Amino acid sequence: MKFNRNEMSALSGQQFTVGAHLATITDVKNQQSKNGDPMFKFDIEGNNGETANNWFLFGKPWSDGNLQRILVSIEDNNQTIAPIDYGHNEQTLNFLKNKRVFILVKERTGTYIDKNGDEKAATGTEIKSFLSRPEFASFGGGQQTQQKANDQFGGSPMEISDDQLPF
Repeated sequence: MKFNRNEMSALSGQQFTVGAHLATITDVKNQQSKNGDPMFKFDIEGNNGETANNWFLFGKPWSDGNLQRILVSIEDNNQTIAPIDYGHNEQTLNFLKNKRVFILVKERTGTYIDKNGDEKAATGTEIKSFLSRPEFASFGGGQQTQQKANDQFGGSPMEISDDQLPF
């Protein structure tokens, strides 16, 4: 290989900005929490190369409702919900892979204890929630993509109806 500055790979590990985003659950792994609770770890990727992780705990009072929320987000992205028994099982894990979802991202707050036992301020962003299509729209979802499209045309407004969207 010969050096060519123009063939440098894109920067990876870009975080989501605060707001509503269209994303894809690219991978799901079966894990256990520090307390031994069963959980899934989601690898999530945005349309512009953003990446994030999200953890879903099973066996909690809110688990079923939150899993229903994820399934609604998938269905609202025009993807069929399989008729399986959803829960902490291989069928659910496999079904969730490569599904498009709407997410709400927030700024991290508070502190955490690092591996050396030092308290550090939380930085960056994290996924707050999965969203339905109406929630996505109410949080301004799609505005980031539309703004970039507007910039390419000198800031001219671009009108598009829901019927023209790919999801």
